[in-house]
Amino acid sequence: MIKHSQLKQISWVIFFSAFVIVILVGIGFLITTNVLFLGFSDFLYYLQKSRTWINIATTIWTASIATVLSMFIGIPVGYMLARYTFPCQKFMDTLIDLPVMVPPAAVGIFLLGLFKTFPVNSLTSILGIKVDHTLSGVIVAQFTVTVSFCIRLTMASFETISPRYEYVGRSLGASLPYTFFKISLPLAKNSLIVALIIVWARACAEWESLMLFVGGIQGRTDVMPFAVYLDFVGGKLGWALTTSMFCVLIAIVSMYAVHRIGGKAHVR
Repeated sequence: MIKHSQLKQISWVIFFSAFVIVILVGIGFLITTNVLFLGFSDFLYYLQKSRTWINIATTIWTASIATVLSMFIGIPVGYMLARYTFPCQKFMDTLIDLPVMVPPAAVGIFLLGLFKTFPVNSLTSILGIKVDHTLSGVIVAQFTVTVSFCIRLTMASFETISPRYEYVGRSLGASLPYTFFKISLPLAKNSLIVALIIVWARACAEWESLMLFVGGIQGRTDVMPFAVYLDFVGGKLGWALTTSMFCVLIAIVSMYAVHRIGGKAHVR
């Protein structure tokens, strides 16, 4: 016979499970209805078009470059924020978090102003770098929006590692670079991989800053989220839905990988 306390616990679990079921059913219904609306034959039609695969490839490689750049900056900055205290740290934290809190469209406007004024415009002119209506601009926008996410995620990655491992290494005569590369990075490896995946997925999803900073040209700067917008505005709903499904697929695969790897990412 079930005790009263056990019955209350079961009821409580059922109550919260109902919310989970509602969310899962809602997401499943949202995806299924759009698949049915597009139709499997139409999906196969758009799938056979080279433009679909060009958009996917463009999104993947631009997001990959932006992610590498973000990790290159994010790992040392995240490590510094996780391990050291210094003057005006709260102010620095606030500035680092700005791209996270500011709407991406505003980030695009600020980038536009940055690259149109001295000395950045002179420098890009000398180096022959063009950002408007080019994939270089796409990478710059993706990097700017994702680097703050990257710093916060890498900082959290290093915070999961107890500093005592580093102290032991230093007490045995290891240098700071050796301690960082041979102790800290290996211990934070899984967490850093999770950070990389999240940053990459976020870069793949970016488009608002691109719209204002880079500008949309079909076949040149239309990464997948941007292509969805351009196709919708152009009345090409089939293209927009097909590309949206690939965006959802990338998100699902990325988050599955995050949860698979994330379970092994805690070292104390």
